Amino acid sequence: MSSIDLAILGIVLEKPRSAYDIQKDVEYHHFSRWTRISTPSIYRKVIQLSEKGHLKSDTVKGDKFADKAVYSITDQGRAYFEQLMTAYAGQQVPLLFDFNVVITNLNKIDREKALGLVQRLRGAIAASAQLNQEHAEEYADIPLVGRTIFEQQQLLYRALLEWLDAFEHQFKGG
Repeated sequence: MSSIDLAILGIVLEKPRSAYDIQKDVEYHHFSRWTRISTPSIYRKVIQLSEKGHLKSDTVKGDKFADKAVYSITDQGRAYFEQLMTAYAGQQVPLLFDFNVVITNLNKIDREKALGLVQRLRGAIAASAQLNQEHAEEYADIPLVGRTIFEQQQLLYRALLEWLDAFEHQFKGG
């Protein structure tokens, strides 16, 4: 089971595409900002999905370029897509933040340095929230299912900043 499988099948479910077009769609929608997907792995995954019978390919004659394989979803692929949708919707949601390692070690360094790192973390979260907001404004015309990811991330950034405020207050002994 792989989230990249789900992303690829969802893209191809919309309309048949070449592996290159799938990669461009992943890049255009900034999938890597909100899920574990890398564009270099797309070609390999498309081949694997095809070998497993989830995708079928048809060779399309190119205009000026070489012929290319265009992939479409099979009935088996649709079933796998639905299986993945159900599985991912029902699994636990781990919130893994690399900065938690910094938080757990703050009591091991000088208090002023520790508070400086808290401020640095606050700045990083705020900068991430600002970048997310800029992306949301830049892509305001995308469908609701895409826009809502930006909203979700904004809420998480706000919640992290509130949590950090409360933590800092406690850490200072207040």
